[in-house]
Amino acid sequence: MSSAQRRARICARFAHRDIAEAFGPVKDLDAGGRAWRRDSLASTFRDYRDARAMGVGADWREALTDAAATGRIDLAEYDGDLETARDTLLHGAIWEFVTTPDGVAILDTCAA
Repeated sequence: MSSAQRRARICARFAHRDIAEAFGPVKDLDAGGRAWRRDSLASTFRDYRDARAMGVGADWREALTDAAATGRIDLAEYDGDLETARDTLLHGAIWEFVTTPDGVAILDTCAA
């Protein structure tokens, strides 16, 4: 699976979860509510894709490498050491490493 495919799948999963929590079951919504839900789902997906998902990968190392490749992190600050970068980022409590069925995502918790 390519990084773009993984990013889309993971972001879609997070967006669906958030919207399901906010709106409840689709069957309980009227036509206007379903339209509002659909628009919110698209917006939430874009938010995860463009701002919140800093990196994605099959594991945390690949996710950090993806974050560096997309310019969202500078591994040079950590002398290229992925473990040091991960430990530092987790200690700062701004980024969260989340394991999903589609891989690992690094989420910016401040972008929410």
